[in-house]
Amino acid sequence: MNTSHSPASTEARLQRQLEHNKKLREQFERNRISVSQASILLIQYCQTQRDMLIPTVWGDLDIKDDPFEAKAAGCVCSLM
Repeated sequence: MNTSHSPASTEARLQRQLEHNKKLREQFERNRISVSQASILLIQYCQTQRDMLIPTVWGDLDIKDDPFEAKAAGCVCSLM
């Protein structure tokens, strides 16, 4: 049984390993935070950002504060 590998297949395996190492290094260098810290940040965001679609939590909404309300431009007259 011949266990020698051709130089081309060895080179290809080396390139795959180098690419894999590069991807692992990029993942390692990413900034990360713990799950508990991310949860705290998410809770803080949800408690401070008004959600117009949940009036039971935030109360009734003034029309001028509603980002989903169509803004009138110019004349708002209708003819029938």
